[in-house]
Amino acid sequence: MLRFAKAPDAVFQAILRDGLDFTIDFVSDMLPAAAPDSDEAREDFAAVFPDAGKSFPPKLAFDTLQNLRKCLDRPEVYYLNDYHYLLLFDVLRFFVEVHNDGVLDAIDKRDKRNMSLVGPFYVEKIDFEDLIDLFFFDIDFLTSSETMLNLPPWFKDTYNSETFALTQGMLPHPEELALNVDELEDSFECKVTTARYFGKRSKVYPDYEYFEKAGAEWPD
Repeated sequence: MLRFAKAPDAVFQAILRDGLDFTIDFVSDMLPAAAPDSDEAREDFAAVFPDAGKSFPPKLAFDTLQNLRKCLDRPEVYYLNDYHYLLLFDVLRFFVEVHNDGVLDAIDKRDKRNMSLVGPFYVEKIDFEDLIDLFFFDIDFLTSSETMLNLPPWFKDTYNSETFALTQGMLPHPEELALNVDELEDSFECKVTTARYFGKRSKVYPDYEYFEKAGAEWPD
């Protein structure tokens, strides 16, 4: 299981699983076998994944995605840093756009139902902004290079250690991409079995109305 700001429910886990699988296949098909990190390959990758493309060569992104996918369904909670979150942000943005467009372009009800399938759930629309607000700690990794450079030193110190390097387009060190079990995280539900933010009649994920009707307050 990957570490997020909130314990993932079953639907988010399904979205992440399908998103990683889809993106891994997509990147695999777009990378030339002989020169996966050529200038042309980098341009093609950055065109689809503009934020991750600033810090990740295509092959390194592909390898990291595969590693994230392997750890996703393991029972342990794996610590992530901003390099991981940056890559997952682009993965989710890409997959959500493809998914939502597919549902909108459906030619009939049967096709719409098939296109809305994410894992075992039928989701007609994934709200990307709400999803990010709910599960990501922050989006500091999207800070522009110029903005970061112009911040006063005391404010830069409030960012995570890898965020400055990431915003300057620096490549991650291998140890920064290693996925390690978060031994300090004991509050996560490691067995994801519920659709906490999605009901039987929900069409949008995450579903604010369903969650509120269930008598719970939306997480801060």
